Amino acid sequence: MPDDGDIIVPVHTVAVIGTTDERVADPENLRIEPWEVQLMLDEGEKLVPGISKARVVRAWAGVRPLYQEDYAGASRDATRKFALLDHKERHHIDGFITITGGKWTTFRLMAEKTVDLATSYLGERKPCVTATTSVPGADQGPYWLGHRLHEIEEKHMQGQLVCECELVTRAMLENAVRQNPTITLDDLRRDVRLGMGPCQGGFCTYRAVGIVHEMTARDPETATGDGVASWDVAYMQSPARSVADGAAAGGPAIPADERELFNPNLLLRDFLQERWKGVTPILWGQQLKQERLDELIYLSVMNADHLPDRELSSPVTDFYHFDTTPNDNLEMPE
Repeated sequence: MPDDGDIIVPVHTVAVIGTTDERVADPENLRIEPWEVQLMLDEGEKLVPGISKARVVRAWAGVRPLYQEDYAGASRDATRKFALLDHKERHHIDGFITITGGKWTTFRLMAEKTVDLATSYLGERKPCVTATTSVPGADQGPYWLGHRLHEIEEKHMQGQLVCECELVTRAMLENAVRQNPTITLDDLRRDVRLGMGPCQGGFCTYRAVGIVHEMTARDPETATGDGVASWDVAYMQSPARSVADGAAAGGPAIPADERELFNPNLLLRDFLQERWKGVTPILWGQQLKQERLDELIYLSVMNADHLPDRELSSPVTDFYHFDTTPNDNLEMPE
């Protein structure tokens, strides 16, 4: 926070406050404590008076490895740089390289350094093109909500809105799916900010899944014998893969033992579960009212918890269930 170098960062239509910095014993067992949320609001108020009264939309946490040899001090003091470890030099083990530390803002540089080292052992000396190659979607330019509003009003596209919070239109979704043949709902969230507004996907997820289903599901005649349609696009939160070749060859687009992963009912529930995970730590005020409305839509209007294939999604959604039970062993630091 202000005394340890953290800041408030404007990001598109919101501002991000943070962060706390705590050691964790197990990266698979992580939750946001109430004192952490309150600390960020209190400290953010010192930077921007009045910001603690703003609507809190979401909270999230992540685990990042901090690599520093022979260091046992506070994690806040550890370097945020990344480390590339050549185990041939360190441990006399051929063909073993470790890249650790770093963060999203340095991931491309990390990849460049790692590949450069690997190719040097393979005898390849090709020039690196990372610095001059744009990441997918970067050609769309910066995002500005006012531009989207202007486009919608000028072209009378209100009827094509999928996400009212972030003004995402059907055309934006369709264009994103066409550009990325292995897109996921989470990819759409990052590409066009689907589900990132105040409703956190409570309205737009149903529409988006329907649109992606229309674009990717084959004709009924091509459905498999068990009634599961083949797909041209794999859009589940799983390793990206291209299924177009199999479909073009006349075979099933998805292997039989993986078809359940691409069911739109599972996609809908799993995406909303992931959204819900970030909302549970900040359920008060306007966001509590919003989530109650989202819950009524999910359970009563859409009856989504009773959609077919519920048993197939259980292992996935159970993995993402957010633990809100108190942890008496973790106290706010002095």
